[in-house]
Amino acid sequence: MKKLSVLFCFIFSVFAFSQSDIYFGKKKLVSAEIILENGTAKKGFLQDFQSQRFYNSDLQSFGGIEKLLKYETKQFKFKEEAGSAVQPINIDDVKRIIVLNTDGSERLIYDKMKLRTINSKNEVVDLDKTVILPLEQEGKLNLYGITVAVYGNSGMSGSPTKYLATLFIPYLKSANSEYAYLPFDINRINIFNLGKLEAKFKKALEESTKDCPEFQSDINETMKLFEKRLTKDQKQMYYDKEEKKKQIRKNTKDKAEEDFLQMKIDAEYGMEPYLKLVEDYNKKCNR
Repeated sequence: MKKLSVLFCFIFSVFAFSQSDIYFGKKKLVSAEIILENGTAKKGFLQDFQSQRFYNSDLQSFGGIEKLLKYETKQFKFKEEAGSAVQPINIDDVKRIIVLNTDGSERLIYDKMKLRTINSKNEVVDLDKTVILPLEQEGKLNLYGITVAVYGNSGMSGSPTKYLATLFIPYLKSANSEYAYLPFDINRINIFNLGKLEAKFKKALEESTKDCPEFQSDINETMKLFEKRLTKDQKQMYYDKEEKKKQIRKNTKDKAEEDFLQMKIDAEYGMEPYLKLVEDYNKKCNR
């Protein structure tokens, strides 16, 4: 199989979202239901809980991304009512957080997990951190992800205002495991280890899917098909995507709306490899 450095380019993606899911600042209270490890549930509000689907970045702040975006936290601030006193809830006691819409329907799901990554020696490394991450697709194998909208400078100076792309940071976790694995650990990728992305990706995939012999026995073919899906149609997908974005630039006068619509186009094309991978696993391992 060819090097997966091409895949790193395809990490630039977003999921379907609404404009209210873009992070431009803290929201004081978020309506939520907290599922505790003991099986009980508490419905109310979370204070200072960042529940947006993706975040703005200027490409200078990806180190320690989970801690930076407060997915690595020790305690949550819970209120039974908007005017009630804060009740601290330790992350050790939390199993799942369901963020609710104003009508009480489910909007986003966050699950607690521990993290493991793969180092340059192809060894499993326990990162010794507990995080709570947004769920993108659920099944026997769950896909979680952090999505960052990347902005750059449009001129020689000033703050970054030009939308460039989106960066999706995936996490794979078996439903039966407390650990999620990072196929591409953004905190560890650098110019010196790009050639090891293939082996690290395969190892993370093996570790996160080892409870399914049917998938494990065909994992080399799965890797080939996964890359084939990226390389065979990559050029045509790029042309199709750019044509749609060209039409958006042509037909949209408002810059903020243009950026928003281009992010939606990136969502349609960029997330597909990971969604397909998880779908393939869940079909093979449905017992």
